[in-house]
Amino acid sequence: MVDEKAGLELRVLGPFEVSAGGRRVDLGGPQLRGALARLLVDAGRTVSVRALVHELWGESPPLDASRTVRTYMSRLRGALRRASTGARFDLLLATCAPGYRLLADPDMFDAARFERLAADGRHALAAQYPELALQRFTVALGLWRDDAFVEFDEHPAISAEGTRLNRLRLMVIEDRIQAALATGRDTQVVGDLETLVLAHPTRERLWGQLMTALYRCGRQAEALAAFRTARAVLVGEYGVEPSPGLVEIHRQILRHNVEPAAPWPIVAA
Repeated sequence: MVDEKAGLELRVLGPFEVSAGGRRVDLGGPQLRGALARLLVDAGRTVSVRALVHELWGESPPLDASRTVRTYMSRLRGALRRASTGARFDLLLATCAPGYRLLADPDMFDAARFERLAADGRHALAAQYPELALQRFTVALGLWRDDAFVEFDEHPAISAEGTRLNRLRLMVIEDRIQAALATGRDTQVVGDLETLVLAHPTRERLWGQLMTALYRCGRQAEALAAFRTARAVLVGEYGVEPSPGLVEIHRQILRHNVEPAAPWPIVAA
């Protein structure tokens, strides 16, 4: 294991980047980048050569695919070694039968930091510390530059992990808005919510947050109109009525009795 790991960063919340001491590491071509990204998906666990071959070439690998994977690992170690600034970053890429293992510390990995901050924020929100939650969620979302693993759509395991992270990002966006509503920042989130419901029209939680924020800004008619729009989308897309949570927010608006935060469950991860 590497003794001096400070300075190495692995970023996947956007285009895949590796940097050491603030300088970009040139990993090589797309297949080399894909091989390292696949190891990063299962960081700390061994990924077999067979799994790497399938990730890089699918059902039609070249005859010498296993040997090519070993060549890729050697080239990646070389790139990490050249980037090392006192530490031996190449030692993070370990050979572990039947394949390879990336021994990256979670602090090196932007996705791991994002998930830790998101969990901290959820705990704070569940414990009714919305200001602290808002701060954690804001820092977590600030790590994002684009969709996760954005360049790896043709790589099944990497793409699946990107999809998971992108879904979690949307949940954290909703959590951050929930924290903002709980701290009275209603006017600050209305614009964002209006954009978000257009991008994600079947997300009931976003509709509920928009209705709540609009009502608290003195825009009751618009809040009720938002419910009608949400219902039309849900019935049109899924053939289902709004959930009890969204109906409850609608009922509270009709009764002029919206709670400090929309009545939606917060799960502390």
